[in-house]
Amino acid sequence: MLSRGSSFRGRRHGPLTSRGQVCARVEGWLLDGEYCWEQRWTSGDRQQTRSAGPGFLVRLVGSSMHALVEGDPALRRRFVDWNLFHVEPQFGVLRQRYRRVASQRNAWLKAGGSGRAVWDPEFAAVLTKVAHSRRQFFDRLASAFTPIAANFGATEGLTPAWRGGLPSGVDDVAAWLDEHRAADVGRGYSFLSPARADFVMLKDGVPWAGSRGQNKLAGILLQIAADSVVSSTLGRGAVWLVDDLAAELDVTSQVAILPLLRQAADQLIVTGLMEPPSAATTDCAIEVFHVEQGRVEAWTATVP
Repeated sequence: MLSRGSSFRGRRHGPLTSRGQVCARVEGWLLDGEYCWEQRWTSGDRQQTRSAGPGFLVRLVGSSMHALVEGDPALRRRFVDWNLFHVEPQFGVLRQRYRRVASQRNAWLKAGGSGRAVWDPEFAAVLTKVAHSRRQFFDRLASAFTPIAANFGATEGLTPAWRGGLPSGVDDVAAWLDEHRAADVGRGYSFLSPARADFVMLKDGVPWAGSRGQNKLAGILLQIAADSVVSSTLGRGAVWLVDDLAAELDVTSQVAILPLLRQAADQLIVTGLMEPPSAATTDCAIEVFHVEQGRVEAWTATVP
């Protein structure tokens, strides 16, 4: 909430303000070693504001991380684009440019596509640039993912493969649009689109179908790989929020993955309903607390 100004859960989980109250507020204090500042998020019926101050990145690892591998392609595109924006800030401007040009071209197609195809050269240029930027980032992501995945038997040998959405072997997008314009006019919109892009996980050259737990593990490793690309570019890391790591993951995987998260994060906050594996907290030097009825107390491990 403090980082993004909105909840990752989305609107389907209902309002965040308690019943009978007019607003909700979340506030926190941040320290980067030299400078300390307050960050505040407030919401209500008519307002949603954040205090001024330096921003910070947050990475989330939740119980639904498996969806990054087995879920809707739109989720994978958002994952790539969100990370790409932090590596290449102008990508946001490029996406806005694409939406404007695509809207104009689609309106022209829907109207029958008569006259000169004035939007085709710009549409082809921006579509090619979007595809190129995504490809460049994903190549870096895949290179970072491979050595990390090799540490786990379930993901060893996995290779992320990008499918950019453009026709295979097409170098001149403008010429392709000219050749297929009649089909675009018939459907009333452009067939080519960044929304056709996706990536898959390959093993031995064929698409990989993992279990729920394996897909969750692969999703977490994709987050770690993406963070290594972004942090190496920005020169700073993120605050990692890890929830319910035990769901779908065995103890061995939890013990192996926590040091990777600890190494990647500027600050790591892990929450869960179950007692964490003792080996994981000992090896990572993680402080453990227990929260009950609003009280935060130092954790006392259960003795078998």
